[in-house]
Amino acid sequence: MMQWYSKGKKSVINPKHFAPKDLNFVKLGVMVFVKRVYGWMRAAANKVVIEKSEGVVGALNFFTTKDGLAVFHSYFGAPAAVGLAEALIAGGIKKLVIFGEAGAINPKISIGELLIPTFAIREEGASYHYLPPGVVAKPSQKLRGRVKTLLNKAGFPYEEGGVWTTDAPLRETRDKILRCSSQGAFAVEMECSALFSVAQYRRVKSAALLLITDELHGRVWKPAYDDQKVINNERKIAEILTKNWLELL
Repeated sequence: MMQWYSKGKKSVINPKHFAPKDLNFVKLGVMVFVKRVYGWMRAAANKVVIEKSEGVVGALNFFTTKDGLAVFHSYFGAPAAVGLAEALIAGGIKKLVIFGEAGAINPKISIGELLIPTFAIREEGASYHYLPPGVVAKPSQKLRGRVKTLLNKAGFPYEEGGVWTTDAPLRETRDKILRCSSQGAFAVEMECSALFSVAQYRRVKSAALLLITDELHGRVWKPAYDDQKVINNERKIAEILTKNWLELL
């Protein structure tokens, strides 16, 4: 990984080749990874002016509203999410909010609760092409603060802490869970460190909200993707973001 980062500023393939041509009016892009979340946000949106299946690299579907919100249903994983982020940034989007799911690796947070990441442990490959190994992947402090203010106004509770991003969810071993938890990570997922790194490199703002859908810190894995608390809270957050997104600008 030490050799992956290049100081060269000019890529052979420019992200502008993949930039969407008709989204220059967008003020905030929201990236989601779960189909039901995208559906809830689409249902809560007003004045939709563009709605497409694919058409933007890395996105399964997306819609935009007349006043400048765009929601993208991304593929899972850092490489796909980074490709989408690069295309959106090249198309002029300066603020990205990631709304995803994560597994708790620390008992300080439980199934159905919300985590606002403050940093990400970089255990995926994409970020090392954007930042040197010693740089910490972090969200924008300003945008993260606005996300917190929005949630506070809505009365929705959350925890703050680190997140562990991995490319190998089926190799989340007990020793790594304990190690990452001891470093301040509350949860594990697959995209945040890469997306924070791209945003830092491209000098745009990013922040994330992660709903806890399973627990890995106990003696056995505890999945709860379809738990009613998970579904209800995920839907509430989707609606809060969609109806009040202007407060994040």
